Amino acid sequence: MSFCFEDELAALMFRTEPKSYLDRLAEWRKTAAEELIAENAIDMGSVLPDWNLTSQARHGAEALCREALDEAIRESLALLRERGREDLVTAVQEELAALAASNLARLTRMTLSGQANTHWGNDYAAHLRRAMRRGACLVTTNPVLVNIARKEDPDYWTPVRDRLREAHPTYGPAELAYAMTVQVVVANARLLRPIWELTGGKIGYVSLQLSPKRAHDAEAMVSEARWVYAQLAEQLGGTPNTVFKLPATRAGLDACCAVTAEGMGVNITVNFSLPQHIAFAGAIEANSTAPVSFRTHMDGRLDDPVGEELQAAGVSDWAEVKTWCSTAIRQREYRMLCHKPQDGGLGLTKAHPLPASGRGPWNILRSVNNGPVTIFVTVFPDKQAEFDSQPREIHPRGMWTPLPEGTLDKLLKSRLFRMAYEPDGMTVEEFDTYLPVVRTLEQFGQGYDEFVAWVAG
Repeated sequence: MSFCFEDELAALMFRTEPKSYLDRLAEWRKTAAEELIAENAIDMGSVLPDWNLTSQARHGAEALCREALDEAIRESLALLRERGREDLVTAVQEELAALAASNLARLTRMTLSGQANTHWGNDYAAHLRRAMRRGACLVTTNPVLVNIARKEDPDYWTPVRDRLREAHPTYGPAELAYAMTVQVVVANARLLRPIWELTGGKIGYVSLQLSPKRAHDAEAMVSEARWVYAQLAEQLGGTPNTVFKLPATRAGLDACCAVTAEGMGVNITVNFSLPQHIAFAGAIEANSTAPVSFRTHMDGRLDDPVGEELQAAGVSDWAEVKTWCSTAIRQREYRMLCHKPQDGGLGLTKAHPLPASGRGPWNILRSVNNGPVTIFVTVFPDKQAEFDSQPREIHPRGMWTPLPEGTLDKLLKSRLFRMAYEPDGMTVEEFDTYLPVVRTLEQFGQGYDEFVAWVAG
């Protein structure tokens, strides 16, 4: 099955009033290609209608009921059979069964119904269409992830690169890399834009990382953000539904203040510790005029080196203990920064916590919350498949799962954990030399260099 988000499919799903949808669908099916009819049938059985057609919060009594959409799906399948496309019928039924069993889809519906306050996004430069059907309303797209995607599908990405070279003969390798990344961002932004519009700009963002090679140069990061933002505004025909990923370095803090003051949202990445969260949450709260920003916490990229220290310290169950590292920090972070003052917190609302780089289902389950500030979790495609591979109990306050007895004492044997867990565990000047920061920037830099070389090659 193709997962192209054709304009007509978007118009049907997001820009049609519920009261006229069934009539419009019946008319549309008379001339629509079989492949598009199949795509629309999957759409109707996915989370996509929850944003508009079946939303009682938006339409009250005029919202479509699920039974009406189920009947419309059966009509579409019957039409496909009449046209001799049993292959498409089988493909649609298989995908509908997967959607019905999706834990991620259930998580999104829990949030849309008010049971939880946790959305999720696609942590990859491709496959957004499939993820959106399961409830994704955010995507991370950056040169490093585009580099991974172009290896996965060279038949698609190589012609894109070649067209950009032809269109911009004076561009150097770095400029071509940005131009290609912008194309990916625009494509993903258009996919999410209807959700962005329906939610008044609160949800539906593409998170775009600037060059990891500039992580210690505030002026360069601000300049690049302005240039890319202008490109995106032109191509999207208005305010971009994008935020810029800035590293939680000393220079990143200065860049954050400047970029948010100009109305551009940010997503603070290469971020692992409570001291980093405190510094950047404060900067965003004080400076930002942007509607939305995020503070990523890179779970696995902290948990792994903490596990190395625990193993070296002789902690026998270090592999299990390390899985609670980011959970312990997230609980403290949310309690301190997001809870309202009357509940002992600072009540900061301009930047959403964003767990990322998860290593397993526990990273998702222990990020679910129903507190005052929405949490957004970004998930790699392989981890999405793992999370949906079997039934799981999703608790609306899973983030507050108590650490097993003795676990915190064991975690405190790790110096990296202590630096991340204590509010004063490190100074802003120490951010740049914190081991997970150094390792992550090195890896991102290598991926970026490889991508630039391929674009130039």
